[in-house]
Amino acid sequence: MTEQEFRNELKSLNGGYLFYGDEDYLKYSYSKEAQRAVLDGSFDDFNHIVLYAEEFTSAVLEDAICSLPMMADKKLVEVRGVDFNALKKDELQGLEIALSQLKDNDHTVLIIRADSDYFNVGRLPKQPSELFKMVTKYLTPVELSFPSASRLKSWILRHFSQEKIELDPSLCDKLVEVCGHDMWALSNEIHKLCAFAKMNERTAITGEDIENVCCQTIEYGDFQLTNALLDKNRALAFETLYRQKSSHEPAPSILASVMRMYTELFLVKRLFDMGQNKAQISKATGIHEFKVGRYITAVSKESPKRLERAIELCREADIKSKSSSNVVSYIAVERLISELCALFCR
Repeated sequence: MTEQEFRNELKSLNGGYLFYGDEDYLKYSYSKEAQRAVLDGSFDDFNHIVLYAEEFTSAVLEDAICSLPMMADKKLVEVRGVDFNALKKDELQGLEIALSQLKDNDHTVLIIRADSDYFNVGRLPKQPSELFKMVTKYLTPVELSFPSASRLKSWILRHFSQEKIELDPSLCDKLVEVCGHDMWALSNEIHKLCAFAKMNERTAITGEDIENVCCQTIEYGDFQLTNALLDKNRALAFETLYRQKSSHEPAPSILASVMRMYTELFLVKRLFDMGQNKAQISKATGIHEFKVGRYITAVSKESPKRLERAIELCREADIKSKSSSNVVSYIAVERLISELCALFCR
């Protein structure tokens, strides 16, 4: 289910929903919308049950699902902050038993807010994880990921409008450039800007305000290695790789992210050379416009043959990694990064 489909269903929520994806702000926001839709204002303290990691067990969840609402037709049960990846086999079996009770308890609406790091969904849509397949037998999955550039722009302008502060639409890109795409961070910075404007008895925000008031955010995170390679930063690439190795991140996972980046770079390069612009490439490939823009900058003058060679190097390293021990797999990754740096970092 898409975000829009869930929004359309808010007036008639039934059963259970799995909120997954990268954008935690949207998970929080739609949880609040669900509260307003399900709870009627009477006995809400009894009819809104929130289970956090510290108190979560399958037995507690089952009791929450099966208990009757107090003086109301429905109640809302939310699960937050649970590390589902760490659940043992018997705990997963208990979870499935608990979720199976939903069909016989239509007075309960259940929402599981799955943190990206705590719930492995696999590679959707073709290769969902066993966990994702089990949970979605009972819950409707709702993908809440980073919005498109146009939707993010509309969201930013709407937030300023609600505060009765003006922002020229052309400054939305600048705000995102400074603060990043994370909607929690953007929300906080928007509140700061609006407070700053009101304190100075102003009704509009300028580009200079954004530079002076907002906190700069560097968007690397889990993508720091691929970003370092994209920026041709050899030192940062190896520093990141060794940090990933010391934290025991699986070598195949590292390889997959690097291979995906060069495959996307090659695809963007071909479409860009055919005359397509950023928006057209994003629509054709499903890659976020912001990322497409970075890719275009990186490959506009790059040789297609070198990108093809990079993909071949990734494929060779992937074969070595999958047919070797963990130690040898990391060696294959290190050699790959060395070869990619030699190919591009000149």
